Amino acid sequence: MSHNNRPGHYVSNDAVTLENGNLRVVVLPEIGGRIWSIVYKPLNREILWHNPQIKPERHALGTAFDDVWCGGWEEMFPTAAPGTINQKLFPDHGEVWCLPWTAAAEESSGADGLRLSCQAPLSGATVENVFRLRGDDARLEVTYTVTNMSKDELPFMFALHPALAISGGERIDFPAMSIDVEPSYMGTLGGVAAPFAWPFALRNGNPLDLRTVRSAGSKEVYFLYGHGYQSGWCALTDRAARLSTGFVFPPNVFRSCWLFATYGGWRDYQVVLLEPCTSHPQQIETAIEEDRVVLLAPGASWRTAVTFLVQRGLSFVNGLTSDGRFRE
Repeated sequence: MSHNNRPGHYVSNDAVTLENGNLRVVVLPEIGGRIWSIVYKPLNREILWHNPQIKPERHALGTAFDDVWCGGWEEMFPTAAPGTINQKLFPDHGEVWCLPWTAAAEESSGADGLRLSCQAPLSGATVENVFRLRGDDARLEVTYTVTNMSKDELPFMFALHPALAISGGERIDFPAMSIDVEPSYMGTLGGVAAPFAWPFALRNGNPLDLRTVRSAGSKEVYFLYGHGYQSGWCALTDRAARLSTGFVFPPNVFRSCWLFATYGGWRDYQVVLLEPCTSHPQQIETAIEEDRVVLLAPGASWRTAVTFLVQRGLSFVNGLTSDGRFRE
């Protein structure tokens, strides 16, 4: 693990690098503890999307997320859309994406690790992320822990928010699941009957295959909630390079996987987000009413883990092997 201060690139914020023979992972602890870069070294390929218009900088709690979103991979906790928990109003995308996090080396047998932690001022929770690279595997293990330090029960949702770089023509894959469209943001799926089975949405009587990443000129944009799957994974494959990236996660913890895809249709951005989440929809009040949130007692901790994979040789992903690898 190395520390770099590169003000020309990271706007005077410290960067921490984890690296093995296949992956180089750059984390910005002071900017929401976000993973800023994941490079697949054999192809010198940047996996994450960086906003060409907005650089990573620190922002005050309550800043409008969309106006300062620089890209990379952060987490949403304890809310996604602005919402109220225990009579407190939480900002868009939650309260931890803009906080400075404390970084420390994580000692682990056979792994290069980094531990990040922050104190969330509104919820009263402490949040801890541990990142690990083991050997030269092209896999990043991430362990999440939330501890409720308040005197009240804490209902929350927790979601990954990774922005994946695309150029057009890639393929998105999920396990068999049901899809709902976020009703407040129909995007270009207005009039589609939902729920529907992934990957075909019926629009104007014609099936639309949502697996294919469109070009920026298509101006398509989708915000979808997947749920009802039996196996927890999602993947994005560059079919020309035969390079797949994605996540493996416990389906009983991350019970919904969100998809936000904009192919020039929102702010002219060309980016896909695959977002394992503990619940849906994004409105915390609705999730509470429908008993879809995590409930954390005072003093209790919630822990879970995900694995981010980079894998060569596939033209699409159809599931997982017994050792947690993608398979066609």
